[in-house]
Amino acid sequence: MNSTIYKNIFIIWSIIILILTSIPGLHTPVDELWNVDKLAHFTVYLIFAFLFILMNINNDFKKTQHTLILLSIIVPIFDELHQIPIPGRQFSLLDIIADFIGFATIIVIFKNKKIRLKIFNFFSRNQENQ
Repeated sequence: MNSTIYKNIFIIWSIIILILTSIPGLHTPVDELWNVDKLAHFTVYLIFAFLFILMNINNDFKKTQHTLILLSIIVPIFDELHQIPIPGRQFSLLDIIADFIGFATIIVIFKNKKIRLKIFNFFSRNQENQ
């Protein structure tokens, strides 16, 4: 199966994340532990991790999983660090945790081989029909 389309979607998604996290003053209220902002962080990186796996659908899953675990540590920290100099933005440990949980959710889902194969078969079939 050709994973080029997933690679392109992954790249576009990554660019969207970088753009959105670079907008000065874009934030939601931070007085609640799991507010809309944390849900957004969770969802954005859940999708990021899912697209990363689809992009590597033809590769060894263990290698993909190990790379994803490394990314789940590096990317959220980079995401928060790059916001420090942006006016109206700030570093947030809770955002890093929400990002990591998004990654971890996908990692846990895909650890189950039956679920992983069903998802891979679904996306393989859909790509062949295009």
